[in-house]
Amino acid sequence: MSAPALTQSVVRASDPLSQRLVAWPVSRALAAVVILFAASAVIAPASVSQSALLAMLPFAALTATVSVGQTLVVQQAGLDLSVAGGISLGALIVARFGSPQSLGLTLAMVLALVVALAAGTVSGMIISIFGLPPLVVTIAMNALLIGLVQYLSGGYSAQAPPSLAEFSVGRTFGIPNLVSVAVILIVVAQVVLKTTVLGRRFELVGANRRTAHAAGISTRRYLVSAYMLSALLAATTGILLAGFLRTTTLSSGDAYLLPSVAAVVLGGTALSGGRGSLAGTALGSLFLGQLNQLVQTYTQTTAVQNIVQAVIIGVGIVVQLDLARRLRRRTIRRNPN
Repeated sequence: MSAPALTQSVVRASDPLSQRLVAWPVSRALAAVVILFAASAVIAPASVSQSALLAMLPFAALTATVSVGQTLVVQQAGLDLSVAGGISLGALIVARFGSPQSLGLTLAMVLALVVALAAGTVSGMIISIFGLPPLVVTIAMNALLIGLVQYLSGGYSAQAPPSLAEFSVGRTFGIPNLVSVAVILIVVAQVVLKTTVLGRRFELVGANRRTAHAAGISTRRYLVSAYMLSALLAATTGILLAGFLRTTTLSSGDAYLLPSVAAVVLGGTALSGGRGSLAGTALGSLFLGQLNQLVQTYTQTTAVQNIVQAVIIGVGIVVQLDLARRLRRRTIRRNPN
């Protein structure tokens, strides 16, 4: 059994309820969200008003959507830095070819997802077959996707189809449609990951590849599938983003690269792979969305916003990793064998 899995099992078995809650990644992410919203209500009440929350939630939903795929890759001890290019390409394809005079919205969406699936498959195969570092492979794939965006766009922005824009900015029963899409994706992925044989094998491969291989599990299949799903969700994020913004840019996906990683780590998924929490990732995305809202209340200067957010995200990640490390050490001391 891997160290993270051993830590969680021992904590559940021997510690009181309070310590179990601290050891549970979702509870730590939830506590961070509660503290942030409480602080926001005190120092900037306007940032938690109904209108402010309705403006923030769609962006948090977009971050959560791409971060689900990033979580699956991180669970396989990898990292997908091509999500920025995948978002930009998905947004461009659906905007460039989604009009009735071209392919139409449905075919354009299918094309965007197929291209993303191909890119994710190539990245996963190169990493699994040749053993190249995921950072190197996905950076190269991101450059390829951005090059494709530049080629298809000719350097110009594109307008999203009105029907897509109507859906992306719309609400159902008062809830933004983008939030509903993100919640459905997270719930389905969480159920598959935690309650099915497929999901348990996926986590085993990420936690201990040798053990999974010895058990007869095709580890390469699960590794490649993680990058395929990450690429698909990046393209999905791009499609929704195109409708929400109405006008795409060549770098529309860049703003979601760092948040996709930060949401995963803040949500409690270990960068070393293994068990992860999609619910924690969703809470991490909500944290980042509200943090951005809070910072914008005080300054509209992009540089200041980036600095403040980077510092707070960095502190949050360090605290999360330090707590996980302390729990692991305590487990080892209690169970030296």
